[in-house]
Amino acid sequence: MKFLQMFLFFYVLCSMGMVEMASSENLILPNNPNIQYFGRWDMSDSMHYRYSWPGVYCSCEFTGRSIGVRLVDGTNYFNVYIDGKLHSVFHGTKSGEADYILAQGLVNGKHSLRFSRRNITFETPYTFCGIVLDGGATLLPPPRKPTRKIEFIGDSFTAAESDEATEPQLPWEARYPVTNIDKGFAPLIAQHFGAQYATTCRSGSGMVCDWQGDTNESVPKKFDRTLMESSAPKWDFKKWIPDVVVICLGLNDYSGLKDKDGKVSDDKSAMFRKTYHEFLETLRGVYPHAKIVAVAAYPEWIRRNVRLMVDEEKVSGKSDVYYSTFDEFPGGYVANGHPTIATHKKMADQMIKDMESFSLFAGEK
Repeated sequence: MKFLQMFLFFYVLCSMGMVEMASSENLILPNNPNIQYFGRWDMSDSMHYRYSWPGVYCSCEFTGRSIGVRLVDGTNYFNVYIDGKLHSVFHGTKSGEADYILAQGLVNGKHSLRFSRRNITFETPYTFCGIVLDGGATLLPPPRKPTRKIEFIGDSFTAAESDEATEPQLPWEARYPVTNIDKGFAPLIAQHFGAQYATTCRSGSGMVCDWQGDTNESVPKKFDRTLMESSAPKWDFKKWIPDVVVICLGLNDYSGLKDKDGKVSDDKSAMFRKTYHEFLETLRGVYPHAKIVAVAAYPEWIRRNVRLMVDEEKVSGKSDVYYSTFDEFPGGYVANGHPTIATHKKMADQMIKDMESFSLFAGEK
C-alpha cells in the first residue's frame, strides 16, 4: 500500500511539471561560449540576455534528439533552422519565463541551430534565458564566424516589414507573423558576400525624423542604444566593428518633411543632407575603417539629395562613401506600401551589383 501511495505521489508530481523540471536540468545558460550571437544583445545579466532590435539571431551546435529555448517573449516570431534548413516558425505563447521545444525526434547525433527573430516591435525588451537540451546532451564548439561584417542601418524596408503579407493594407500587430527579415534585402546581401550582419533599423524612422515629422524618433538619435527603445545601456561599438555600413534612410524623411502640397522645401532638404553628413561623421568615429554605402530609394527627392550628399562628401575629400539605389517595382508592394519577398530580391540584386563594383572588402581589387 505504501508503495502504491509513493507511486501515485510520483505520478502527480510528473503531471504537475516534473518532466519540464527535468529538462531544465540541462539548461545551457546564455553566457555559454558555444552560443554565438549576432546583432545587438544586452549581456549585462549573464543569465538573461535581452534583445529588441529586429533581425537579431543566435546559433549553436549541439548533440541529442531535441532542442529548446527558455524565453521571456510571447510576442515575436522566429525562424528555426536545424542543420541549415528552415525547420519551423516559432511563436511563444506563455507569459513570463518559459521553456519551449523547437525541434524533437532528431537523429541522435550532432546538429546545428540558428534562431532568428523575424519581426520588429516597439514593446519593452525581450529576454533569452538559454538553450534546453536532452539529458546528457551538450553544446559543441561552434564554427568560426564569417570574417566579413556588414551593418545595415535603415527603416521598415531594411526590417523587411510585412514581406510575406498578401493584403494591400494591414494593421500594425497583424504584420508581426508576416514579417520575415531573413527574406529581406539585408540578409540576402550579407549572404551573397559571405558576411555576418547586424540590422540596426526601425520602422517609421528616418535620418532626420519619423514619418510624422517627429525629430526625436530618428535613427541617428537611437543609434547608440543596445536596446532600440531604451536610452540605457549604451551600445559598446568595440564589440562588433563592421567592414561595411549600408544606410537606407529617407523614405520616412520624405513623408515627415514634405508640406501639404507634397513638396520638401530647400531648407528642409538642406537639413536632411546636413544631418546625413553629421551621421557619417558619427559612423567614422566608431568605425574608422568602414566603407559606407548610402542607398537611395526610388522617390526622386531621396535620390537627388542622397546623391548630392555623397558628392559633397567626395568634394570634401572623403573617399569612403559610395552611392547606390534601387528602383520601384510596380505591383510589388503589400501592407501599406512594403516590399514583397520578390521585390526584396530585386532590390538586393541591384544593390549587390553596385556593391561589387565598389570593392568594399579587404583584399578586393
